[in-house]
Amino acid sequence: MIIEKVYIDRFRGFKEQTLELGSQISVIAGQNGTQKTTLLGLITQPFSIPKDNKMFGEKPLCGGSYKSAFSDKFRLSPKYDLPKSHEWTLSFKNDADFTVESIPRQDGSIRFWQKGSREKGSGYKQYPTIFLSLKRLVPLAEEKSVTLDDSISLTAEEFKEFKKLHDKILIVPEINKIQETPYLVSPNKVSIGVNTDSYDWNQNSAGQDNIGKIILALFSFKRLKEKYKNSYQGGILAIDELDATMYPASQVELLMILRKYASKLNLQIIFTTHSLILLKSACELSDSLSQKEETKDHVRIIYLKKMDGNIVIHNNIDYESIYLNLNVTLANSQQEPPKVIVYTEDRENIIFAKAILKGKAKGLNFVDVTFSCGNLIELAHKKVPAFCYPYSIIIVDGDVKNDRKYMDKIKGLDNILILPGNISPERLLAEFLYKLSDADPLWEGIRKGFTKQQCFRSIAYDEIIAGGEIGRQNAKKWFVSFLPYWGSNATRVITPLMQSLENDYLDFIKQFEKIKSNFEVLIG
Repeated sequence: MIIEKVYIDRFRGFKEQTLELGSQISVIAGQNGTQKTTLLGLITQPFSIPKDNKMFGEKPLCGGSYKSAFSDKFRLSPKYDLPKSHEWTLSFKNDADFTVESIPRQDGSIRFWQKGSREKGSGYKQYPTIFLSLKRLVPLAEEKSVTLDDSISLTAEEFKEFKKLHDKILIVPEINKIQETPYLVSPNKVSIGVNTDSYDWNQNSAGQDNIGKIILALFSFKRLKEKYKNSYQGGILAIDELDATMYPASQVELLMILRKYASKLNLQIIFTTHSLILLKSACELSDSLSQKEETKDHVRIIYLKKMDGNIVIHNNIDYESIYLNLNVTLANSQQEPPKVIVYTEDRENIIFAKAILKGKAKGLNFVDVTFSCGNLIELAHKKVPAFCYPYSIIIVDGDVKNDRKYMDKIKGLDNILILPGNISPERLLAEFLYKLSDADPLWEGIRKGFTKQQCFRSIAYDEIIAGGEIGRQNAKKWFVSFLPYWGSNATRVITPLMQSLENDYLDFIKQFEKIKSNFEVLIG
């Protein structure tokens, strides 16, 4: 049951508008106030699983039912949402059209029902549908209570698949492998947690929580397909603000995975977003698929604009038009260009990069996510879009110069920068400071009364330069502990360090300006 298009005769800001849906993926975007969630709601409203359906009583792993809750989609206005003021028609591939209208309830409110029919059970189409509202984004820490439900769990196969999807979407480093996935119930939602050998579900990020919810929805349809082999025909998965809580690279990975599961499970996945990188990737995917007859309708982009008080639907709009409208700017305008995304190994790497680049860092968006050097290089080497030109710049520590394997891979990449030196930046700084005389004026410049003795009092120099993971962690602890004394982005110590490494420093700046110029040409 594939929805090909929806004609909206009237529904709030929509008047005589038609939207075309992708058979697999539909992306809805627009400025705030363009009723994206409303559109998502009216598409999914007509679907349910009635009592005479074999799948009746089945509950999705992600909570709720296979009929999206009315309250998740609509908040009705007693003044403007009146009977007969809403009407829209869904047109299906290989099925009759289905028209919905608003009718009065006995209490004076309205309900949405199939037009021309009042028979019990006739108001809905029989089709499993999941609507993931913004309630899924409520942080677990803000919930009044969170209960672990041991009666619901993933199968061994699902657990294996979950780990694979979780790590791929969030691009998780090789450490912190998932050990358990507890099922969590709270007042606003049900979700799945992640326990590793380093942390448990209480420390899960909002992004992990969001991804877990989406994966549970996919697994719900997978269970239906496996249990009802002869009657399952597919379903609809609607997600409000898909990109929320996720950094750009994860958004792109998730898009590709959603398309894969849409194909495997015969799903129509429809989501709203404001993310430019997600929209750019979706537009590129749509353009690519449109070259072949058999895939031309798989991915569609729907853009909403407010014009003269009404909402106008633009089908299959190009990315440039989306970009200009979301940024409220004109083509070839003098407005400041979008920031270039920068991925680094960790927060300390960001501090060093900003201190070295100073004003040149303007226009860069440093993503505060921890990656290993190896992961970053592999992601770029394997051409994962978000980690390649023209999507991002990658900055890695100087110790990568000691690894021939990684250096060989970097040679073929045009968006990777290596920090000055040939050891980690924290150890490079420690080495520089340790070699300074006790009487060097730099100590007093750091802070009145600050001394070399104080600098290495808590963590000794030998502990900082020690080998292995312990030495690496000591170096980071030492560096972070003195950040309050070292000025903005630690420039009081990093600037003189760079002066001592003049050739490396100048080479880094030269390489940065070369890479940055490519992005400036691209984005204007």
